[in-house]
Amino acid sequence: MSTGLSDALRVLVQWQSTPNQALAILQLDPDLPFPEVLSEEQCERMTFVLNIHSDLGTIFDAPEDRSGYMSSPHDDPYYEGKSPLELISTGDLTVFERVCWHIDAMRVL
Repeated sequence: MSTGLSDALRVLVQWQSTPNQALAILQLDPDLPFPEVLSEEQCERMTFVLNIHSDLGTIFDAPEDRSGYMSSPHDDPYYEGKSPLELISTGDLTVFERVCWHIDAMRVL
């Protein structure tokens, strides 16, 4: 298992992701969750997880705020009362990109 994949999975655990959510987020096959070679899309998804994690580290000082942000529902119109984790768990790469960009934009506010 690649270091990046293990780091992304560690982050997903911190975000309180279920195993099924983690599989959907990273587009991993339940029968082979730790592939020797990741596809380009899997690498992109892994990068999104790690970038969001890094961004949250610059936005929030408290570790519980960093990890809790992703699993907490938000009133922000973008999230429509859902948690970012719930949105990215749909597996839709476009939604995942938008959540990543939204959180990245929070750094500059």
